[in-house]
Amino acid sequence: MSNRKDNKGRVLKKGESQRKDGTYMYRWTDIGKKRQCIYAKSLNDLRKQEQQLLSEISNGVLRTDITLNQQIEIYLQTKANISKSTYSNYTYYYNHSIKNSFLGRMKLKEIKKAHIIKFYKECHDDNMANSTIAILQKIIRPSLQLAVDSDCIMKNPANGCLKDYTVEKEVKYAMSYEEENEFLARFDICTEAKFYKPLACLMLYSGIRISEALGLTWDDINMEEKTININHQMLCRNLNGKLVQYCEDNTKTSNGSRIIPMNDFAYKAIIEQKKNWLSCKKIPDFSLDGYSNFVFLSYRTGKVVRHAVIRRVFRKLIREYNDKRDIQLPAISPHILRHTYCTRLAEAGTDLKTMQYLMGHSDINTTMEVYNHVDRNRLEKETQKINDLHQIYTKTS
Repeated sequence: MSNRKDNKGRVLKKGESQRKDGTYMYRWTDIGKKRQCIYAKSLNDLRKQEQQLLSEISNGVLRTDITLNQQIEIYLQTKANISKSTYSNYTYYYNHSIKNSFLGRMKLKEIKKAHIIKFYKECHDDNMANSTIAILQKIIRPSLQLAVDSDCIMKNPANGCLKDYTVEKEVKYAMSYEEENEFLARFDICTEAKFYKPLACLMLYSGIRISEALGLTWDDINMEEKTININHQMLCRNLNGKLVQYCEDNTKTSNGSRIIPMNDFAYKAIIEQKKNWLSCKKIPDFSLDGYSNFVFLSYRTGKVVRHAVIRRVFRKLIREYNDKRDIQLPAISPHILRHTYCTRLAEAGTDLKTMQYLMGHSDINTTMEVYNHVDRNRLEKETQKINDLHQIYTKTS
């Protein structure tokens, strides 16, 4: 038994000592035969740490000096089923928000739940959106879980840290037929927008994602069979402060690769786009990640058009024309066109499996959400059908 005592006369256990400044220290040898130390201002706090340490050792946890930054980099390097676009997003947010923070520089063994909550609070105070904080959690929590699974820490301090930052679910709505016609009519009166009307029509009448539409090449269009082969997508990500546009062979979901038939409206949009394509300037031999001969080009650059350009055009049609037109339109994004098409399928009574295939949904519950969205409208229509049947019955009886 140790005969050492602290300045209050209390007997210190083996490995415990008190420094001249009154700080308590506990030293031990780790599994790698390396001497390690922990410190505390009081003997009581030191022994609490000792109990935690002994519990970790008994459970095979290896205390290391690795930082959260190093652990996140390990996680990103070892994540096998992460898409190129998701990896780009995670890398951007890690470099932009985590890497230079106090949390990123902390050692894993020192990180407590309170530290992560504090970090998110600072992000929130800097006007970071809850949705962005949620992305940071998607990076930090699994990185720390990997450390748990690797016996570097005993439990994951990131669990439950996001409850104060609820993310509002994106409002999805479908345009009415009146709004749809008004939206398309505005392309004809706006010089900047008119060139991109066929693209808007194709998305509206085929339901394809904007990333799928912008990635289309003429090799993907079969004019004789009137089909579109969706087999890749065009993505745009902020990497190291620069917007980078690239093609990804994989589609957004596992069911994203599909061949969809064009209805008359979508087919007409492709014909109109061919006219635009033939008349606009083109950069010779322009290609991106092995893809070339893109369907939708920018009339200014002659290269494939960027996502931001289309979103800006859509905003312009709402912002500059709502005061000049009888019909007022809500904010319309490219996804609203896709949701409108899906809603039209539901209103037409298309079966769920067909809808799921056409939309490229990997989860049929995503398709079901559209049915839930149109339930009220359908209820009114079905009620009217009952009225019509009743009138037919009374006439024949």
